[in-house]
Amino acid sequence: APSLLSSCSATLQSGSSSNSRLSRLSVCQKMKILLVRHAQSGNNIVQATVHKKFAAGVTTEAQAQEEWLSLRMDDPGLSQDGLAQLAKLRKHCGKLRKKAQINGKIKMICSPMTRACQTAKAVSEALGVPVVEVRGELCEVGGIYTVERKQHAGGSAFSKVPGRAMSAQEIQTKFAGFDTSKLPPQGPWDMARGFEDTNAAVERARRVAAWLRMPELHKEVGPNGVLIIVSHADFLALLMAALYNVQVADASMNPDSEMSAHGVSECTLQQEISNNAASVYQKFRISLAATTLLYVGEKGEFAVEWMNKRSHLQDKGCSIA
Repeated sequence: APSLLSSCSATLQSGSSSNSRLSRLSVCQKMKILLVRHAQSGNNIVQATVHKKFAAGVTTEAQAQEEWLSLRMDDPGLSQDGLAQLAKLRKHCGKLRKKAQINGKIKMICSPMTRACQTAKAVSEALGVPVVEVRGELCEVGGIYTVERKQHAGGSAFSKVPGRAMSAQEIQTKFAGFDTSKLPPQGPWDMARGFEDTNAAVERARRVAAWLRMPELHKEVGPNGVLIIVSHADFLALLMAALYNVQVADASMNPDSEMSAHGVSECTLQQEISNNAASVYQKFRISLAATTLLYVGEKGEFAVEWMNKRSHLQDKGCSIA
């Protein structure tokens, strides 16, 4: 007969839940993890606009890439539509305790990027979480970087150099109640690391996945509590892949240096770019201001209760969902 743990095999249900699966998981006493993607930022608008022109044949891939790099921001905040999404996400969070059966501790961690901090602040206020822990390992693939145009024999090209990241003190000043003790005490939180390639991001996601299985973390959160992670589309996709033990195909392809799912609207993603993104970024993608609820066990057991829940955003249309 199969063991209780083996009955909790990983299941992917897009935007849906299963009460029968919940009953099995309650026996396994897995830790709940709620993944939250930040709301729409300025860069999401830029890349969606750039890609629509590329998809329509108005620009070449090289032209689209150059336009993206010239218009993107190092560390953008939320757009006006993003703030509207955030209001709906905040309202949605008011119902999460019941929907996710959260009866215990809520531990909340987030990326130090501005758009993630803004989103985490709203979620923490909606759920009454007094402290949000900021962790650099939750940042988006690519990290904080800017570009400089450099001349060469054949003309000119953009070169990626370290961008302007907030310091721990700046984050504390802008976001009251944020714990930055895991960040460097001085200077930018990323230590001016600059551009991160996808291979490094894949390894980072695997380290976070291993941490999510640590007994100490499970004991801290407890079976009736939840760990909330506020992060970014591509990093959360890599994290899901690591939890599923899925090998990332073509890990050398970075979402910021190829036409991919990174920052593109849901409409464009579904209709236009299925052949231009690594499969992992599509399969595990979480939409802007949407949520995914997972159950993770200490021995690697893993299940999904809901994937990419975005019903709270539907009336806003797919361009910002």
